[in-house]
Amino acid sequence: MIRTGIGIGTGDDAYKAGLEACDELTQTLPMGAGSAVLVFSSVSFDQDRLLEAIKKRFPDAEIVGCSTAGEISSDGLSAERSVVVMGITSDQLKFYSSAGHHILWNPKEAGAQVAGDIQYRSHGYVRSALLFLDVISGRGEEVVEGAYDRFGNTFPIFGAAAGDDLLFFETYQYHDGKVYSGSVVGLGIAGKYSIGFGNDHGFLPIGVKRLVTRAEGTTLYEIDGRPAVDIYKEYFGEEYIPNLREELLSGIAVSYPLGVTMPGKNERVLRNPIFIDSKGAITFTANIPVGSEVRIMLSGKEEILASAERAAKQALKGIDNKKPAGAIVIDSIARKKLLGGAADEEIRVIQQTIGRDVPIAGFYGYAQVGGVMESGMLPFHNAAISVILIAE
Repeated sequence: MIRTGIGIGTGDDAYKAGLEACDELTQTLPMGAGSAVLVFSSVSFDQDRLLEAIKKRFPDAEIVGCSTAGEISSDGLSAERSVVVMGITSDQLKFYSSAGHHILWNPKEAGAQVAGDIQYRSHGYVRSALLFLDVISGRGEEVVEGAYDRFGNTFPIFGAAAGDDLLFFETYQYHDGKVYSGSVVGLGIAGKYSIGFGNDHGFLPIGVKRLVTRAEGTTLYEIDGRPAVDIYKEYFGEEYIPNLREELLSGIAVSYPLGVTMPGKNERVLRNPIFIDSKGAITFTANIPVGSEVRIMLSGKEEILASAERAAKQALKGIDNKKPAGAIVIDSIARKKLLGGAADEEIRVIQQTIGRDVPIAGFYGYAQVGGVMESGMLPFHNAAISVILIAE
């Protein structure tokens, strides 16, 4: 039998908040040896003290997680800084966790390191894995690519990029009671279980297609031979440009990501910008190759909620519509900004689909990871919502 539960901690004291979350979890879920604990927390806490408390309560559990740009639970979006923990325990599952480091220097090797260690520790018996990574210090796509190199292209990987409350300065990753930065942490799951995944964004393109003519890594320099920022200037006017770098994520561009059609592909992926430099180059959370076609994307409340429902239904289909034991919801900060005070409605829509009594834990982050490498397309998403369900 697979059982999950959640706990929530709040307040000014990180250690007490961590203990509070763990105590609430253990009221509904006995946590023995061989369990796993997912931790999603506000960056405003003392990270080391927080993980110290969780490790004290669950010394024998496999602990992984990350900092966020907002915490999600069965109660919806946390109205204040909080830590959300999810416990997973079962007599038919085994968990194996690890960490990969130095994303700044070699992101692909960091992904390969965490995947290789999980494979080694499990003797190759894991059937899926969760990854939580940093995209501020390096190229998140390459981290995921490195993990697929070790696991294999048909291996299901799910997860997300950590957040830091839109500061875009430093995110944190958690493993075994320790706090890292510029790293990737992973949890491999072995045993008898079903896992379902759904991902959707609900954004539609506007305007004409444009061609990326100069880009390097995650920095987009030119579109149609002009500074990349001009694509936003054309739609929103010169008056926004003087303060665009400071207000990019809280204003225009977080609500209007770029839709990118990669060279030789038919699928369109979304890419969220981080900042603009003085020459009009835009840095994104993932690569946009030269030769890609780009368009500005937009959405609204109804489209966002409809996409959350589609993601939940897709995840249910992946477990043959069985009753989920628990749900992990990874949401985009862009969607949170669009919904504003209605952000909780996304969770209500998901609960209506999967069941109101299913424990939910998750967070708002800077990217979503999910699926297998279909047709060589890396499943690395922005501005989307991911629903991950685990069942018997």
